[in-house]
Amino acid sequence: MKSAVVVILVLVVPTLGAFSQATLPVITLQQTIDAALANGDNYKILQGNLAVTRSQHAENVSRNSLTLGVSGLGGYNTVFDNNATLAASKTSSLSQVTTSTQGGAVGVGLTGPLTSASVTANPLSPPYGGVGGDTTSGLLFNVSQTLWNGYPGGPAQATVDKSLLNLQGQELSTQSGRLSLIYQVKQAYYAMFTALQDLDSKRQVLQRQNALLDQITAVYNLKQASAVDLKTAQINAHSAEIDVRTSEHTLRLARIRLAILMAIPPDQQFTVTQPPNETVPAGSLAEAVSTALARRVELRLIQLNRKSNAVDLAVARGLSTPTVSVNGGVDVLVDNSLGNAYVGLANAGVKIALPILDAGAAQNLVDQSTQLDRVYAVQLSQQQKSIAADVQDAWESMELAREKVELAEETAQNDDLLVDVYKIQSANGTASTQDLLTASVNAANAHSAAVQAQSAAQLAVLQLLNVMGY
Repeated sequence: MKSAVVVILVLVVPTLGAFSQATLPVITLQQTIDAALANGDNYKILQGNLAVTRSQHAENVSRNSLTLGVSGLGGYNTVFDNNATLAASKTSSLSQVTTSTQGGAVGVGLTGPLTSASVTANPLSPPYGGVGGDTTSGLLFNVSQTLWNGYPGGPAQATVDKSLLNLQGQELSTQSGRLSLIYQVKQAYYAMFTALQDLDSKRQVLQRQNALLDQITAVYNLKQASAVDLKTAQINAHSAEIDVRTSEHTLRLARIRLAILMAIPPDQQFTVTQPPNETVPAGSLAEAVSTALARRVELRLIQLNRKSNAVDLAVARGLSTPTVSVNGGVDVLVDNSLGNAYVGLANAGVKIALPILDAGAAQNLVDQSTQLDRVYAVQLSQQQKSIAADVQDAWESMELAREKVELAEETAQNDDLLVDVYKIQSANGTASTQDLLTASVNAANAHSAAVQAQSAAQLAVLQLLNVMGY
């Protein structure tokens, strides 16, 4: 009986070709990443949010820019009276103080947050209705400029500065989201590849166990194997069958999750190939920590928040400083009947406005921004420590995972040797059929564990790259 079992084990050879997935479309890791970035909903959301922030920044820049406008106006003034002598003597004075347009005029204005300039031309101004006189032409030019109002460039420039920092933060967040998406795709790809490997391994075990069950059943019918041997073979075969169905379920779900990330139909059938080995761009833990501190988006976002808060602090401090502005203008009036006769008025001025009492509002804003900067400093220090700890955890986990791969492979090799030993012992009558069946199952499980250990090691490298900012 024992010799017959040895022959059975020697003849049982795993056949992978029968379960090959070569007939399905093969997708590489890079193709998977490209599809997720091109079609995936997550990346579309990231790009959409970035586009909105860019538009908002462009709007703020526009609001802080100069605008040019043209205006046209016209009007007619008339004098009414009940005394002709009084009207004749006062018409000139009335025409000088009136705010109504007499005739047609056109104006061009250039305006900005701190600057305004305008030119108004009145080519023909007729005399007031009912009153004699000459037509006149006029030209008015005015300009004003705020030199300082608490912040270089004014509040609108402060808004633009904060808007630019916000845009830079959104760009960093988009970059981080892109890396996170690629990390998810890689995880899903490795999960599917591992599921394929595990399914192949489980099907090999099922082949072995079914072959053993057939042979032991035949030996049992010849009264050369015990009922316990037959029951054990049946249990082993049933267990292997359940393991295959479990692996098929795992593979099916892994394919669906990967398809969702690529934005293709979840029921689409495809397979994956051996992914390239990931390499860590650091030769030591210290170098890995240094790289992470330079690359992690969280730290750079905190630094941008501090810069944005510094703008608020500068604006708050500026509220307590005087506002200085200058203005000037020229108004020229030409009498059309007297050739070159003209009269003009030139003016220039400066204005200084100094806040006296604001009930402490400006100082409260200064205190608020100062305290917030201290909070950001603490957050930065805390995040640096947390990142260093994450990198150390991932680095040591990677090293342990690699050692576990070596151990799992050595265990699988050792269990294969034990099967060979039990074959010899069974042939010599020093080992039972139960010993041989148990050794066969242990060897199959060891190979499955080696597959899982290899997958865990690959994922450990991905995790280290992730916490390093790649």
